[in-house]
Amino acid sequence: MPELQGRLDRAARRHETPCGDGSLVWREWGAGRTVLLLHGSFGSWTHWLRNIEALSARFRVLACDLPGMGESDMPPLPFDAGSLADILADGLEQLAPEPFHLVGFSFGGIVGGHVVVRMLSRVLSYTAVGSNALGLPLAVRAPLRKPNRGMSEAEILDLHRHNLGLQMFGDPERIDATALALQNANTRRARIRSGRIPAGDSLARRLGEIAAAGLPIQGIWGERDATAGDLLHTRRDLFHRLQPGCPFHTVAGAGHWAAFEAPDEVNRILIDSLPAMEGSACMHSKP
Repeated sequence: MPELQGRLDRAARRHETPCGDGSLVWREWGAGRTVLLLHGSFGSWTHWLRNIEALSARFRVLACDLPGMGESDMPPLPFDAGSLADILADGLEQLAPEPFHLVGFSFGGIVGGHVVVRMLSRVLSYTAVGSNALGLPLAVRAPLRKPNRGMSEAEILDLHRHNLGLQMFGDPERIDATALALQNANTRRARIRSGRIPAGDSLARRLGEIAAAGLPIQGIWGERDATAGDLLHTRRDLFHRLQPGCPFHTVAGAGHWAAFEAPDEVNRILIDSLPAMEGSACMHSKP
């Protein structure tokens, strides 16, 4: 386990709420206005490992392992983004009775959009970090390598380095031992798959509802996000069409997992933007 993960885990206040026949596992740090962090597919709360300390110095940070990932139990099957959001919304009724900001990475942003429309009266803002399900084309990518039982630990880590370079990082030189350890642990524990959900348009439809309700939205995308590729401008255009003037931030040099690859910049964006978004559904875009 990476040292930072162990330190954060020991410092966290742990909660459990119902999930299927078991529990959804949450962790909490800090105090003040709540910021809910939702991780990506094949992930866990550790997708935010390099953001929690900076954010929890300013906010109460709440993060869960999504159903069927990390330490959380399986959701009822079959599932979709909406049914996963129902499980989270039920837990948030207990854990977040006050208004909160929602920040979702990739698949977490998709599920998070569904959470927001269920809790519009309590959500202060919605931030997507590299999320799909926007009804927009996905970039063509080389296929990921798949592990097999005959692989040694060194071969599995080499596979993860290859896949992280294709899918998650803008600069493969930034893939370090911590990223490999997190990817190895998270993919081993993931029991559900996002499937075709990111290729659909369910988040785009939820964003339309969120914007129509006057709730502030923003996007944060890595400049080299592999799922967007040369189509990054279409994500920005969609956000601006739904809510003219809303912030859409591009993180220079970063890939899909921008919050890990460029944490200082993503932390700065969130710390600066979230308080400013309270009560405002129209802000000038930042580069």
